[in-house]
Amino acid sequence: SSLGAHPGVGAGPMQLLAAVVAATLASIGRALRAGSVHRASEQVPLRVPLRAHKHGRDPEMLLELGLRRESLEDFHRARNNSHAIEYYGDVLLGGQVFSVLFDTGSDQLLVPGAQCISPACRSHATYDETKSSTAGATSSDLLGAARSVTFGAGAVLGLERSDRLCLEIGLENVECPRVTFVAALEESDDPFLNAKFDGVLGLSLTLRKNATRATSVLQALVDAKAIPRALFAVFMSKDLHSDSSEISFGASDPEKMAGPITWIPVSEPGYWQFTLEAISVGTSKLQLCGSGELAPQSKVSAFFGRMCCRTLAEFEHESRCQYFGNSSDSTPRSRYTDHGTVLETYSEGRVAVNITDGCVQKVPRHWLSLPDGCRGDGTIQAVLDTGSSLMMAPAMLTNKVLGALGVRENCTDQRLDELPALGLTLPGGRQLVLEPSDYMDTLVAEDGVYCWTHLMAMPETAKGAVLVLGMPFLRAYYTTFDAENERIGFAVPKQQHQTPRVAGAPDQKDKDPSKQSHKPLVPGAEAVRLHGRRPGDTP
Repeated sequence: SSLGAHPGVGAGPMQLLAAVVAATLASIGRALRAGSVHRASEQVPLRVPLRAHKHGRDPEMLLELGLRRESLEDFHRARNNSHAIEYYGDVLLGGQVFSVLFDTGSDQLLVPGAQCISPACRSHATYDETKSSTAGATSSDLLGAARSVTFGAGAVLGLERSDRLCLEIGLENVECPRVTFVAALEESDDPFLNAKFDGVLGLSLTLRKNATRATSVLQALVDAKAIPRALFAVFMSKDLHSDSSEISFGASDPEKMAGPITWIPVSEPGYWQFTLEAISVGTSKLQLCGSGELAPQSKVSAFFGRMCCRTLAEFEHESRCQYFGNSSDSTPRSRYTDHGTVLETYSEGRVAVNITDGCVQKVPRHWLSLPDGCRGDGTIQAVLDTGSSLMMAPAMLTNKVLGALGVRENCTDQRLDELPALGLTLPGGRQLVLEPSDYMDTLVAEDGVYCWTHLMAMPETAKGAVLVLGMPFLRAYYTTFDAENERIGFAVPKQQHQTPRVAGAPDQKDKDPSKQSHKPLVPGAEAVRLHGRRPGDTP
């Protein structure tokens, strides 16, 4: 630099002071523009607004059309009625704007690539690395190998790419960590073709064996000091036309809560999964799990150890053989379950299971998933999924719950205000309660009133039998996902119309949530506003 860049040389005291002030202000300005004043040190929240999108036609539209039985049946087939909803928000990737579904059921970022050949890509924004000044090389650039990504519904084939991701659009040079993501070459029509979102931003805990901190957006934000901790919280408004839905990174938002947070530990690695002791309908605890007796030849699904044996007599030589597929490097058991048959039970609590590949394993009871939807230790495992518009469970569990709720499809003769609440009991006895308005939809038609519950049957997941709690539950509870401490927090949300009951919680009926005092969002957090619309709706 020239001498002219040092104003203190040969200057008077006042000139020197003015120069120092000017230089300081300029330095602060440069730091702000360069994003060098980190959120993590100042604890400034990161917010992303969310929009909602609803598949199919609104019930109000059907009323205008004069709904008849045949149109009701069409309505059944069209995306499982009016609760097929997506909440999504906008992010900036390599300077290009994408609408993404924030999905706690997957663990990586995926967007359509400019070279994608699928119709689903042509109807959405695509990532073009030639238009990015921050695109980086990845292993797929060197190897030229495409990766396959499978979702609950649909699949993607694409190449790994690396670029800067910004969660706050419109703010210049905020902290934008470098992330590794998948640029799709092919996408299945379901669910991408008619989706309002362009891509998926995974927020699960580590699911894939080859996942890294660079492929985890949450960890990348922490490493870049964009947020103070690996934590995010989701608020989904029940009013789809409201602009209050959002996801915040780095901290939960007290302004979104009408009560305290109840924390529970994550029960298993991978998904945002936790243990339920019981499920209740009204005041009655349902008998969902069996007596715990596992008779020989019972069919189960089971995790298994890295070492396996071929016969019961060889258990004293458990290092005899290695199961090479589906193993885990970080835990003593497999990453996913396999089907098997019970051979024997033991007094110390383990069970001998003949896995389908012919290996025999001696595993703990809680590694087992039973046909009734429970684990071998009598608990029920629940998984939070922001990408699911429904609640889902194994068929036997689903049928028992629906039978106890007693909601008829044609519910014209039922008193809807007298239908029972659905209670999910946490360890320790605390209950998360869903009202009928949380767990079902209603529709008034020319030929009566129709009701649809938000619970449906599904097959086992790769991690065994689970109860998937999607958007109906997440609208009923403001949920905080704390990866740093491997725990999940639930709080009654500040919805516009009503709040769910929480057994054991302070009575909220006489309290005006708008008058309750709350601390501001923990500094260092950021939030994305969620948009709530159903596919087929006009903006």
